[in-house]
Amino acid sequence: MLLLAALSALLGSFPAHALAAERYAARAGADWRQDGGDAGRSGHQALTGGLDVAAARRLRLSWTAPATRPDEQVGGAVVVDGTLLRSSGGPSGQIRRYDAVTGSDLGLVVDEPGRAFGELAAAGDTLVVESIERPGAQRFLGGYRMNGQRRWEIALADEVSGGYTVGDGLILRSAGATLSAFRVADGGIAWTAPLGGEPGFHLPVVVGGLVVQAIGPGRLQAFDGRTGRAAWARDAVGAGLVAAGDTVFAVGERGVCAYAAAGGAQRWCDADTLRSPVHASVSADALFVVDGQGGLAAFDAATGARRWRTAYGLRAEVDASYWAPVNGGGVVYAVVYHFAVRGGVSTHRVELIAADAATGALVRRLDLDVDALRGDEPLLLSGGHVYFAALQRLYAFAA
Repeated sequence: MLLLAALSALLGSFPAHALAAERYAARAGADWRQDGGDAGRSGHQALTGGLDVAAARRLRLSWTAPATRPDEQVGGAVVVDGTLLRSSGGPSGQIRRYDAVTGSDLGLVVDEPGRAFGELAAAGDTLVVESIERPGAQRFLGGYRMNGQRRWEIALADEVSGGYTVGDGLILRSAGATLSAFRVADGGIAWTAPLGGEPGFHLPVVVGGLVVQAIGPGRLQAFDGRTGRAAWARDAVGAGLVAAGDTVFAVGERGVCAYAAAGGAQRWCDADTLRSPVHASVSADALFVVDGQGGLAAFDAATGARRWRTAYGLRAEVDASYWAPVNGGGVVYAVVYHFAVRGGVSTHRVELIAADAATGALVRRLDLDVDALRGDEPLLLSGGHVYFAALQRLYAFAA
């Protein structure tokens, strides 16, 4: 009896302490309010609740939130004040709430019949979600209060778009050859700007009062964030953008480059370290880039000097990453994909990897039980957890 009492006291008190610390970290400004975390889509989280390199070595699956309805797919996820909100599409478009630490289902926020919900963002006290109406495939952009009450909704043109970025009270979305700025407050159009080309699925970033959009394989255009007036344009090394401070970073087939947000002047370029760079994440002083050939590298954000390069590949026929990495707590996280054929049998493998941001050493590899992939599912980092919003379920990892 004494032994059982001692064990009960130990198991009852220590997790409570840990849970309290985790909840504090989750609520102390560790929000992840849109894909990429911020308007520059930097993928950086300053507050990781103790999830540092040592803790990342012990990373494990903490909880999952699987799709539970017929034909349901997860659309997006954000973390606000210790609550994870997940959008999905199925018989209806839904936004559900979960305790970001424990995974407890806190219930429905929004349920829209006949809709499939996709990308989700939280702008102040407004939830912004893009949706498709079934069966007509009409696209909509909607704003909801945190209690699920709809504030506004607008119909969107049927043109190719990669989604939107929220910044400075605006929702920036490129579709076809037009960049549009919608007001978060009421969904009205603040301004539009012609792009002179199509951005495809590339997203705009907000930096230094400007909106920067890539078009084609490598042409950047910057616009005044208040008026939409053209600020500058230039050729670039690629169309994948992240931004932080006063710098825009571009990645593409030809390498990695940094450009001044004010004016677009080139600061540095690297064309040799990685093969086919595809996605990036930036911290206060380093740029982390993943390529489509099994490589991950870090560069000094100010000078472009290579800090390290490491290999995440498994010598498979395909070692690639189709997802933007994130960083925080001295760790870089990325989701990677491997396809191999051995003895006439093909295998697919998806992993979450964690690398020491200072050295590039891989400190953790975790297999993900993923059957279906799209390629741009969001990876989040908030309050001691790493989250991956795969199509079939949402994963939460913690030390």
